[in-house]
Amino acid sequence: MITLRGVDVRVGARLLLSGVTAHVAPGDRVGLVGRNGAGKTTLLKTLAGELQPAAGTITRTGEVGYLPQDPAAADPSLSVTARILSARGLDEAERALRAAEAAMSDPAQQERAMRRYVRAEAEFEARGGYAAQAEAARIAAGLGLPDRVMTQPVGTLSGGQRRRVELARILFAGQGTLLLDEPTNHLDADSVAWLRSFLASRTGGLVLISHDTTLLDDTVNRIWRLDADRAALEVHNTGRRTYLADRDAIERGRARQRAVAENLAAAAPHLGDGEVRRILGSFLFGGDDAGKPAGVLSGGEKTRLALATLVSSQANVLLLDEPTNNLDPASRDEVLAAVASYQGAVVMVTHADKAVEALRPDRVLLLPDGVEDMWNSDYAGLVSLA
Repeated sequence: MITLRGVDVRVGARLLLSGVTAHVAPGDRVGLVGRNGAGKTTLLKTLAGELQPAAGTITRTGEVGYLPQDPAAADPSLSVTARILSARGLDEAERALRAAEAAMSDPAQQERAMRRYVRAEAEFEARGGYAAQAEAARIAAGLGLPDRVMTQPVGTLSGGQRRRVELARILFAGQGTLLLDEPTNHLDADSVAWLRSFLASRTGGLVLISHDTTLLDDTVNRIWRLDADRAALEVHNTGRRTYLADRDAIERGRARQRAVAENLAAAAPHLGDGEVRRILGSFLFGGDDAGKPAGVLSGGEKTRLALATLVSSQANVLLLDEPTNNLDPASRDEVLAAVASYQGAVVMVTHADKAVEALRPDRVLLLPDGVEDMWNSDYAGLVSLA
């Protein structure tokens, strides 16, 4: 079990999390989510004890297994089997057993070697013995490590294979709480399916970072979301699917309560205050309008704010459905100027000639037949007739 009390996490001068209190109990399978750069990996390192919190305490009860994105290099001379078995000390127990067996072949050492063998065999069995060896082999096979590599030195493997070995070692160790950072990296589809089943059946604690949404859907029963804007950790006692529905509703509520400027700043955290004000001004939110709660905006104002957040968010693609609807002439001109200057890809549904002019389309998709063609001026006439 892992318990956090009043924890602050920093990277240099940057505050990632403030005053976090949470816990991971047996049976808790936590999906750690948040946008790139929010601090998920840093928090996992802190939970593992590799980094210290800036404030507060973290208490760990029982064994904790940690798979970082870049596991530390193992002794390259160890065999794959020995590396995995070392998680329970079975590699040393097996070596002692084999050494005692070899010594018994010498009549001069036989009696002494027999006593060593009895002790070594007892230690080997106490650590799980041949049943544990078979378990380790099953885990390795489940993660796509073929029999032929099990006797190879770890140093002869590819980076992806070494990461599988480290994951197999952690799963074999049987620690009470697992901290896994992108465990499906370098795994094929069959190995991911095996891992999904393995994690779903565990009774110990788990904190998991993964971009594999199916893995999260099928394994986690709680969500921790890092909110980089508020330096907060949101704890949701639900699976991922329910969390997504709840998150959308919560975010809509927050967006309505936030001021216009706060909404833009939340969507584009890379912008400074002056740049936020400049962009809002270009979308006709000048002076006191930037401080209005979004919930009191008119339909046209909401459209302008939505476009402002989209074009400022560093998204690669914009999907715009009739962006000039409900806009007065001045607002329409500002929105279309933003579309015209946008550097990314745009897919737009529109019946407005001026919107097409601003877009300067390269291609056209004709519905309902779904015919795609290169844009030419003849299609402009279709827009005006629509």
